[in-house]
Amino acid sequence: MQIEDAVAAATAEAGTLVSCLGQPVVAYHVTAIMRETDAAHARAMQLALMRRSIEALVDDGLENGAAEDFASRFHGRLGSAWGLLHSSDGAPH
Repeated sequence: MQIEDAVAAATAEAGTLVSCLGQPVVAYHVTAIMRETDAAHARAMQLALMRRSIEALVDDGLENGAAEDFASRFHGRLGSAWGLLHSSDGAPH
């Protein structure tokens, strides 16, 4: 898996977040997470993005529970894509 593929997989169905944070912002943060080779640091970056995502979605008018549900699914896709990217061949991308 290439970084571009991982970013695409992680941001699939993230239209709501992209509309309130902006595609460049989401792509930048997701790409940075995918490039991080240290699992603990990648997870910390991911959690920070999740907190910011919930805040942005709530500020954009989504109810807190719905924002948390969306962020949870996004978090899962990010983690899965990161895992696939970094376990595919052991080489940095």
